[in-house]
Amino acid sequence: MNRHLVGIFLLLSTLSSMATNVILEGCEKLTFDKNRGNSCQVLSGNVRFRQDQTLMYCDSAYFYTGQNSFDAFGNVRVIQDSTTLTANKMYYDGNTKLMRIREDITMNSGKMTLTTQRLDYYRDKDYAYYDGGAKIVDPSFVLTSQIGYYYPSTKHAVFKTNVNLESDDYKIVTDTLTYNSRTSEATVLGPSTIYRNNYIIKTKQAYMNNSRGEFMLYRRSVIDSDDNMRHIVADTILYDRTTGIAQLFGKAEAYDLRQHVAMYGDKGYLNQYPTSSGYMTKNAYVKEFSTADTLYLRADTLKLTTLADSSRLIEGLHKSCFFRNDFQGKSEDLKFYTKDSMVYMQGNPIVWSDANQITGDTIRLYMKNKHPYWLHITGSALIAQRDDSLNFNQLKGNELEGFFIGNNLRKVVMKGNAMSVYFPKDKRGDLIGVNHNIGDQMTIFIDEKRKLEKILLEPGTEGTMYPPFQAPNEVLFLKGFSWQQDIRPKVYTDIFTLYK
Repeated sequence: MNRHLVGIFLLLSTLSSMATNVILEGCEKLTFDKNRGNSCQVLSGNVRFRQDQTLMYCDSAYFYTGQNSFDAFGNVRVIQDSTTLTANKMYYDGNTKLMRIREDITMNSGKMTLTTQRLDYYRDKDYAYYDGGAKIVDPSFVLTSQIGYYYPSTKHAVFKTNVNLESDDYKIVTDTLTYNSRTSEATVLGPSTIYRNNYIIKTKQAYMNNSRGEFMLYRRSVIDSDDNMRHIVADTILYDRTTGIAQLFGKAEAYDLRQHVAMYGDKGYLNQYPTSSGYMTKNAYVKEFSTADTLYLRADTLKLTTLADSSRLIEGLHKSCFFRNDFQGKSEDLKFYTKDSMVYMQGNPIVWSDANQITGDTIRLYMKNKHPYWLHITGSALIAQRDDSLNFNQLKGNELEGFFIGNNLRKVVMKGNAMSVYFPKDKRGDLIGVNHNIGDQMTIFIDEKRKLEKILLEPGTEGTMYPPFQAPNEVLFLKGFSWQQDIRPKVYTDIFTLYK
């Protein structure tokens, strides 16, 4: 065909295409394929189409002018706004503005590049779709998935089935991921795992902002250290990977197996995970499980601090109480040091150990090898023990030191304005009388059966032995005495019900 006729056919085709909105802007050769109908033009050599502001190029094409569509072959290229697409083949329907693109596809949109073998691009709805697997490379990550939707104008994408995203900082394996390259925001849905330098996140729903380093984790998500020694879980977790701050909401748990400590509550704040400091509140409690006899500690608010030697300080603020099988206690405020297992109590503190009730202004209970071994009370110290009857042996003073053998309190030294009342009995168990003493210092000894064995009185102590049932009330009950066994926790669950 001579060049003039090609030009005429090209002009006619262009005018016709303008009417149908698909424009053939140029080619080197144009013929007709009678087998495909009179409206099928066979184009070759630098073929160029336009529709609206979209340009489409190829080496050759079948142009169906009556159907406003074409098949393109070889070096297919599409340019629309900031998006460029290349492939080997493409079918384009100008009426629906649907591109069916096949073989060695590369789509570049901004700084993002997508490669796949099958891609459908709906121009009128402005999204691309693939279902045969694809790879996306962005300056900040590389992603693969089986299915994907991409919206070029908004830079928003949805990826489904076998989604795997890797960046310099983290890796995500999930069922469904949405991502916006313009805002660096992403969400995951379905069982998902997020790997980062020293921890692993498992979640079923999460929102992430990569530029700000923020994670919002929902549906009982879990954060574990890579060595599985530290763990947090909650209904909702707000985590800032830059600062390491995690905010927990709803049935929160945080434990450190190295320190044998676990914290629980409905609201928590943990700083620099793995936790160096933080707090739990609303139904908050702590378990210290370094021995078979677990210590349970509860308070309105529990604070956790990691000290310089990596040990922990646990503070109970307001309505604090604790339970262990061998001793129990309550106070307004409480501190527990994990290194030397020391409990410090103030604000109407009470400690129960075996048959003994111990009170004072401040109480310090020290443990050695995870067992109590020394008790120190300052201010209004009082220890009471009920005998087999309704009588109460009591020792009171300004300062008390108690010494344990095993888990049993065996010796008590009372210093400063010491007073005692005890009820000696004969071998048959009959009451001999009521012994009342006042002095500067007294020492009592408790036998292996947890009964008062004897009292050692320092020189200068004054004492009176009253006949049975003849001692006045002020002798029977020393000032400040109050028997409070009704609030003593019998099992660990009592700490959640007795002091609310």
